[in-house]
Amino acid sequence: MTGLKHVLLSLIGHVTFREVHGAVIPPPTGRHSVSRTKIEIQYVNTDDPIAPNNVTTAFLATVYYPTSESFTGAPVPYLDPALAVLFEDAYNVTAGSFTNLTTDAIIWDAPLLKHTGYPTLLFGPAGIGPPVEMFSILLSDLASYGYTVIGADHPYEQPFIRWPNGTALYGLPPFSDLDFDPSILYDIRVNETKALIESIPLIETAIGGAINSTHIGTFGHSVGGGAAVRALLQDGRVTTAINLDGSILGEDQYIDAVKPGILLSEEGYADPRWENFASAQTKWWKHLAVEGSLHVDFTDLAFWKEVTDVKAHSMSLGDINGYRQVEITRTFVRAFFNFRPSGLGGADIRRPF
Repeated sequence: MTGLKHVLLSLIGHVTFREVHGAVIPPPTGRHSVSRTKIEIQYVNTDDPIAPNNVTTAFLATVYYPTSESFTGAPVPYLDPALAVLFEDAYNVTAGSFTNLTTDAIIWDAPLLKHTGYPTLLFGPAGIGPPVEMFSILLSDLASYGYTVIGADHPYEQPFIRWPNGTALYGLPPFSDLDFDPSILYDIRVNETKALIESIPLIETAIGGAINSTHIGTFGHSVGGGAAVRALLQDGRVTTAINLDGSILGEDQYIDAVKPGILLSEEGYADPRWENFASAQTKWWKHLAVEGSLHVDFTDLAFWKEVTDVKAHSMSLGDINGYRQVEITRTFVRAFFNFRPSGLGGADIRRPF
């Protein structure tokens, strides 16, 4: 068994980005252009403690994928304006701080680049937000290397989503506390992960090409990270998982996945359930902790804190430079999914740079 190895990522050298002009988010670093599209996935969740009448009949998939088309024209807002305003209000930041964030790299609804052969990655966002859209810096980067990345937003749980037909749906306010067993939410997320896999033909039709349906990885942040581990344990179609700073609940902590993965955490994360989980594993697992980071630094807010005043309004953003955090998260997530023991091929994570 490979034991838990806690690595402080404090020795990573100087990182470089293309100069950020105004409030343009860091561009993807791979060679492919990137597109995204939204798809409504029909799936009935019963006994949903958040939804009206405790039932949801669909969830939102946002797909990031490589394309042969190129971004043209001036930078455009990368967040839905209603989502941006909602989080501006939640963080009590200067009006326009998030609304004015733009991209000069992500295209809407372009056709899929054919035959990349890369695995399909399923992503789960944090519980009660932020939603998938606020992880675009990481997800678009993966897509630029050839991966198809599918993020799932659960309606009513996420503070805001917009369906493909333009309908806005507001859910729980940001930073709400759950008044039910969070393991229920994990199960909902896992069920939707399974539904995503079964919906691959629908997704292929929507983006205009075939994606990898035999090599599938899961990853996520917070609740999404814990649910990614649970999906790995429950679904044989999932080959590997990354948990970004999420709790491992219940009996999950004692089960051997017999598959590789990574636990990537904020500095000082000392949840004994992570230790229990790692001790139970017989395949390759590592615990990597990012020095100077806190929980929200694994979202796009890591970059936002460098170009807005959001850090002054959040106790969950650490002192690590936001550009550096973006580089670390992107590099280690990508390196792991390229990791040979995962069966997906690629570079050795021990030498990710």
